[in-house]
Amino acid sequence: MTEDSTNPAIAIVGMSMWSPGAHDLQGFWENVLARRMQFRKFPESRMSLDDYWSASPDDVDKTYADRGAFMDGFEFDWVGRRIPERTFKSTDLTHWLALETALGALTDAGYSRGSVPTGRSAAIVGNSLTGEESRMWSMRLRWPYVKRALAVAAEARQLDSSVADALAETMEEVYKGPLVEPSEDTLAGMLSNTIAGRICNYLDFNGGGYVVDGACASGMLAVATAAEKLASGAADFVLAGGVDVSLDPLELVGFARLGALTRGDMNVYDASRSGFIPGEGCGFVALKRLEDARADGDYVYATIRGWGISTDGKGGITKPRAETQAEMIRRAYSGAGFAASEVAFVEGHGTGTPVGDPVELAGVQQAAQTDGPVEARSIGMTSLKSLIGHTKAASGILALIKATMAVNQRILPPLAGCTDPNPAFGTEAPALFPLVNGEIRDSSEKMRAGAQAMGFGGINCHVAIESADAPSSKLTPSQDVRTMMASYQDTEVFVLSADSAVDLATRARDVADLAVPLSVAELLDFSAKLSRVISPTAPFRAAVVAGRPAQLAERMRQLAVICENSAPASGQARW
Repeated sequence: MTEDSTNPAIAIVGMSMWSPGAHDLQGFWENVLARRMQFRKFPESRMSLDDYWSASPDDVDKTYADRGAFMDGFEFDWVGRRIPERTFKSTDLTHWLALETALGALTDAGYSRGSVPTGRSAAIVGNSLTGEESRMWSMRLRWPYVKRALAVAAEARQLDSSVADALAETMEEVYKGPLVEPSEDTLAGMLSNTIAGRICNYLDFNGGGYVVDGACASGMLAVATAAEKLASGAADFVLAGGVDVSLDPLELVGFARLGALTRGDMNVYDASRSGFIPGEGCGFVALKRLEDARADGDYVYATIRGWGISTDGKGGITKPRAETQAEMIRRAYSGAGFAASEVAFVEGHGTGTPVGDPVELAGVQQAAQTDGPVEARSIGMTSLKSLIGHTKAASGILALIKATMAVNQRILPPLAGCTDPNPAFGTEAPALFPLVNGEIRDSSEKMRAGAQAMGFGGINCHVAIESADAPSSKLTPSQDVRTMMASYQDTEVFVLSADSAVDLATRARDVADLAVPLSVAELLDFSAKLSRVISPTAPFRAAVVAGRPAQLAERMRQLAVICENSAPASGQARW
């Protein structure tokens, strides 16, 4: 492949994100380096497992998955942003999350609302299905159907008509109570296609604003679309991103019917792959043509050198094809100035599904060997989903941000949850290897990588990137990089102390209750906290080893039973 680039280089001059476990660039990068997995049990505030969970995969109205990766702490300052209260309350959270994150990328690029050029600036957003609040609003409008169903049920049970009418009146109040009343802002606030328009409205962008829906490839497609817009000269500045806050029954029951969710851990590119854990998040990048960024004196995290899109054609709506994925990659590198075989790593789609992972690995291999044989184990494979699950419409943009951070810092980012590599690495994809431990390169090295995402309907998108300026200090971790990457372990030790066996049992049960809502990443923090409060002189002490919150809770309850039934008497032995 020629070293001459036919694509104009697109500069990534700003980034911002919200994801499970992080809402700033440094924290996000630290989580990647330390492999902090954000999976936790579904909180009752998001979805009642009593209502929607079933161990049986044949329960058609239920999901068999009980974990997800959730964002914490996002609150939109509608007063500070001067948004009318009625508009704020009548609008799905995805709009405000996207706006706030887009503004973060704008700020990171060195602009403010008042200083950014508006005439040829655009916003392109990847999203599917808006968010959970839009579906709650639609429930309110279904009240007539519910009322008719109630009337039929009352008649079948031979309820007195006055009792049935009173029941319906009370039920309407209860049913509609938590649901926002429709207003002049509701329709625009609940539609996906106005998310980008809201960003353009707030910033007075005149260069175009619209939503790209390619399901789980949406965020990556938004970037490719933005790059094309900049390359053609149709825009000079673009905020491109993706947002997904949709962890509700519509998607979770639907994915369960497909068999795409895992009942266990999410093992990406692993032989024991069994599906994905769902997540949520939002990310944005600020893009310019490289020549404009240089003229403006901008810092450049990395450059986008190529982008490619393909569809699986007759392969099927949900069944991927290695051949068409390989074609997507070839198109991305056809004008990039370097070959697919020259990337240090690929930030993959990596859903951990039995079919998807080996097909993806085969597609990367086929594209890499387009110009001839490729050295064995020369291209690393990694996936952000191993840490935050499948964030669907936001997965592509968050993957690109991770890959951009990696080439900027000249680090091959580690992969979590892969202990027994997929057999495809040794058969269909010998040029690839799972980036289990990560790798640090020289800070002056030119590093290249690819990032890709695939979505329902057979849509595929790949973006080729290359390091640009010296590593950004904004991403410098709070601890030594080697230490952070080496700190990962599968289990943690949890220590307890007490003055009596009864007190130790009580303590163990308290710890079990505290463990249930924790994420996997928080186990390390919890272990450290317990170790700081243990008494070295307490006559009763115990330690439990666990690697998952549910496992910790179960073992702590077992410890409590042991303490109550078979603990040694005080003074006989330390235990």
